[in-house]
Amino acid sequence: MSAWLDQTEEEQMMQIRRTVKQTKMPEVSYADRIMGRMEQMDRRSRTTTHRKGKWAKKAAISVSAAAVLGGVVLGSGFVSPVMADALKNVPYIGSVFQYNFDPSLKQASVSGLTTAPNLSVTRDGLTMSIKEVMFDGTRLAFMIERQGMDDDTVLSPYLPEGATNVSGEAPKKVPVEQQKKGYMFMPEVTIQGKTGFFGSFTDAVGKTEDGKLIRNMAMYEITSGLSEKQLPNEFNMTVKMNVSGFKEPFEFQVPVKNLAKGNVVLHPNQTQSSGSFSYTVKSIEITPVTTRLILDSKGSVPSTPEQSGEFSATKMYYDIVDQDGKPLDQKMIGYFHQNPKTEYHEDETYSPFAKKPTSITIKPYTMTVKKDWSVVEDEKGKPVKTYHKDLEMTIPVQ
Repeated sequence: MSAWLDQTEEEQMMQIRRTVKQTKMPEVSYADRIMGRMEQMDRRSRTTTHRKGKWAKKAAISVSAAAVLGGVVLGSGFVSPVMADALKNVPYIGSVFQYNFDPSLKQASVSGLTTAPNLSVTRDGLTMSIKEVMFDGTRLAFMIERQGMDDDTVLSPYLPEGATNVSGEAPKKVPVEQQKKGYMFMPEVTIQGKTGFFGSFTDAVGKTEDGKLIRNMAMYEITSGLSEKQLPNEFNMTVKMNVSGFKEPFEFQVPVKNLAKGNVVLHPNQTQSSGSFSYTVKSIEITPVTTRLILDSKGSVPSTPEQSGEFSATKMYYDIVDQDGKPLDQKMIGYFHQNPKTEYHEDETYSPFAKKPTSITIKPYTMTVKKDWSVVEDEKGKPVKTYHKDLEMTIPVQ
């Protein structure tokens, strides 16, 4: 650390150069891009120096660089504006999923189940990149990085082309040429000629080890409809990234690989019923990253005496536990401000099992809602679940 004390900005830049060149990079290296950005910073700094004279020395400047999981982490105490500008525009190196809020994506990254395609398109000073991809046969997620825009807002505040309101009318939109450039719209994904996948899009992608939110990135995830297509372990995916201020999308041909091993797909077609309600488990998919449950239900949901009068039962939900009773976390639970329907097709994802189970048990439950559709919670603020023991189903895993 002492080598960094009382250095000039030029010396700091030289030290970063040496560190980047000497640090072990991933197989697909960003070193050239980092060094190119440093050269741009140097040229701008020399112009500034010519006007203002010599750089002033900074006291107690401390910047370190280290190889962390195949990437470079640069941390600083007091960094000059030129240095901050240089580091801010350096592309993110290494796995992004390892910092994801979703523990299963973190595990996928640590287990080597993700790929880094290193695809970038630059237009008018803005660079869009596909950073990392995860596909386990049933779930597909990828990270998009933006460079060249100094704005923490990532998702577009503008209405996309073709947007309509609930009445089917087209609301007033800001023309493309009047939009600020650089905000992301929902990507358009094509796989083997098919489009219209159901997916989620978010810029809440994770936090680094120092607790800072990851900036200038978004994650798109296809959450259903993939397993039915029986995709091969390797294929190309077309991603059209629509960005505000640009008439044409940033387009990528993304190679996708399923690196997950030991996947289990069950088709039990097993039915359990109680009274007028029944459900049939169509399939269960178990991968190192995801557990997926697909079932159909019909009939009126059962209710308890506590779910009467001012209270009522919700639609049926389903917990999954292994042979030891250890539950999985459901990825997303939807709440509906309406009386339950009499037919549902469920396609739900859960966290992975720690190891391949010998059997799994499905535990149907309802929640209780008030007249305003708010869910009744316990003293810890969690929804109260009413399990229906007579509807439980145990399925062996071969």
